[in-house]
Amino acid sequence: MGEGSKRLKNGFFAIADQMIVSAGTFLSTMLICRNCSDADFGIFSLAWTIIAFLRTIQERMIAAPFLAFTFRPTFNRTSFRGSTLAHQAVFSTASTFLVFTAVVVVRMLGFDGGHFWFGLSLALALWSTLGRDQMRYVSFTDFAIFRLLLLDLLVVALQLIGLVVLIRTEVFSIFLANLVLAFGCLLPIVAWLWMTRRTYDIDHEAVALDWHHNWNYARWLVLARIFGIAPVVVIPWLIFSFEGDTGNGVFGACTSLVGVSLMFVQGANNLFQPRTILELQKNGIRGLLTAVGESTGVICVGLFCISIGFLFFGNNLLAILGTQYVGFGFLTFLLSVSTLVLSISTMLSNGLAALKKSKDFFWGEVSYCIVSIASALVLIPSQGLNGAAYAMILGGLAVTIVTAIKLADGVYNYAAESNTIETSDFSMPCEIAPCEIAPCEIVPCKTERT
Repeated sequence: MGEGSKRLKNGFFAIADQMIVSAGTFLSTMLICRNCSDADFGIFSLAWTIIAFLRTIQERMIAAPFLAFTFRPTFNRTSFRGSTLAHQAVFSTASTFLVFTAVVVVRMLGFDGGHFWFGLSLALALWSTLGRDQMRYVSFTDFAIFRLLLLDLLVVALQLIGLVVLIRTEVFSIFLANLVLAFGCLLPIVAWLWMTRRTYDIDHEAVALDWHHNWNYARWLVLARIFGIAPVVVIPWLIFSFEGDTGNGVFGACTSLVGVSLMFVQGANNLFQPRTILELQKNGIRGLLTAVGESTGVICVGLFCISIGFLFFGNNLLAILGTQYVGFGFLTFLLSVSTLVLSISTMLSNGLAALKKSKDFFWGEVSYCIVSIASALVLIPSQGLNGAAYAMILGGLAVTIVTAIKLADGVYNYAAESNTIETSDFSMPCEIAPCEIAPCEIVPCKTERT
């Protein structure tokens, strides 16, 4: 099979896999939403912002270094892959323990026992969800996308079947729903670990050394991401404070519906992200700018059409989640616009990744955090749920502008350095040191904020 055919095949499987994952998330959210009260769904949505935060930290702390270094000769070893799995296992276990401890403390303070059991099920869902994310990261890096497609099909099938059984037997609760979402991931994870068992090896000495090396690379990405993900966590809590758990349930339902557009964004980013990095290496700045321009154009056209669809048919689509959400169609349109604006910054950040400008991600994420949260504090009390969406749009504009400025600066400096190297006088004899090629920084898609 030719290289072009292989890329086309992998691209098809990547988009198909993202469609399955997004569809599974939407359908499971719909089933949960339609079978619990607005207040319960508000609590469910609020609690899963904690999982979203920890998933994002894992992306930057564990996945990003693995993606950046795994193809280098000194890191293309089974012990490095084993180190990555060990790092992820420690992170997911520690995160689960922290959530469990927080739940116990809340119970000791005298809060409702139902919330206690819900918190325990959330801790289990967190552990299995982080494990599934690791499975997906490594599979994409190995280009084992068809196998991942089958495993994600199994995850979605187990979760949806489990939720339908709960509903049919009339024992549904958000506590049991979390357990179904957790156990739906376990069998596929075990199957994946068994199928890939020959590709990794746990070396205790390498685990520590690799962690030190990876952390030096990832610390700026993690710091930036903490600021970038903060609005996703803080804004729902602000909505809860001003609008109550019912308002938060409505916002969560609209966010879940708009999240379907992420299927398109993430699928496109899986293709354009490595291409942007490769284009800089092969064709220089012109290739990088071409890749960034093409990816931005594709994202803008696709998400513009989706936003127009939400503007005219948002209420009809919300009726699928429940008749109580009809009337909030304009909110879905605003949230889809925030996804559009934020996705542009994602495509621009791929250019920064190719230029190895990890610190420059920090300023864009900080701008998103400050503008979004500050705007939400002002707009939610006066504009309600729409105010939260307006705040996210303003934050998206801020990060896009800052990222564009940083990318322009990076391109200018790269071009200047390249021109200096080309025009240098090499007539004098010199000692040529071995070339040290810095790894490209492959940054996960940021659009889960919406």
